[in-house]
Amino acid sequence: MRLLNKENITATLERGIGNTPLLKLESLSSTLDIQIYAKMEMGNPSGSVKDRSATNILIEAIRKGEINAGTTIVESSSGNMGIALARLCKLLHLDSYIVVDPYINQHARKLLRSYGANLVEVNEKDKNQGYLGNRLKKVQELLDTVPDSYWTNQYGNPNVHIAHEQIFREILDQLGTAPDYMLVATSTCGTIRGIADAIEKTASSTRLIAVDAEGSILFENNAKARHIPGMGASHPSAFLQKHQIDHYTLVSDYEAVQGCQIMREREGMLIGGSSGALIAALHKLKNYIPTNASVALLFPDSGERYLDTIYNELWIQQTFEKVMA
Repeated sequence: MRLLNKENITATLERGIGNTPLLKLESLSSTLDIQIYAKMEMGNPSGSVKDRSATNILIEAIRKGEINAGTTIVESSSGNMGIALARLCKLLHLDSYIVVDPYINQHARKLLRSYGANLVEVNEKDKNQGYLGNRLKKVQELLDTVPDSYWTNQYGNPNVHIAHEQIFREILDQLGTAPDYMLVATSTCGTIRGIADAIEKTASSTRLIAVDAEGSILFENNAKARHIPGMGASHPSAFLQKHQIDHYTLVSDYEAVQGCQIMREREGMLIGGSSGALIAALHKLKNYIPTNASVALLFPDSGERYLDTIYNELWIQQTFEKVMA
């Protein structure tokens, strides 16, 4: 078994991770009479917040000797985590298998392939009208058949939420104080768990608001098909600690798309679907958040990955025909 050279590997993998910009959304702040700041996680090397958790998982696994130079990395992903891992595997000269489903968009597919990932697609929905259950079954099949394979397990690996604690600490430094509120979209819930832990550890008074997708089972047991990747879940989260959440709100897929359109028109910015859900949630919460309160939003990725879907009028009309009628 050939081991990876651990010297300087942490510095190599961590290069460019974190310290992403915190941008004030001037136009929306003026309209909603609150002070809105967006943490721009698309500034990470592979373009999303998942760089943080992917990096931390691999560094810790290498440190413990769980990954060596012949290991094949396996993960289930709707896009961003797979892209982040595939990039790191390219740096480490490791093979990777990413299990995806039909909701992954073509841009994400191309990025994964450009980093050399092997894509395995699952096309059958599970009982909760999602694909996660069957994606995880496929992960297990790969672990059983691919020699020296390692599952990074973004759904249960504690190094996921540990990595995301740094997000809130960066916001504290950038604002000079804790925001009154923070909105975070939920899926695996590793990000919101890390932020919640950091709020507790820094004794901050920030009220944490979870923004979940309609059709997700994380907060309400009303499973249905969803169209925005990286938003909501069809299976319970191992990370979610509901006592850490001060409030939650549900946003439909169409409302998330509308949120993206608002950002494009008002702030001149293309954001991903889960970020658009936060903008939609802000409008829903206008009677909950007091005037002039400071609000931090976690924007996981940019909209460039969704030009064929969220920013494509034909896709919008075909996907939300009944809603728009």
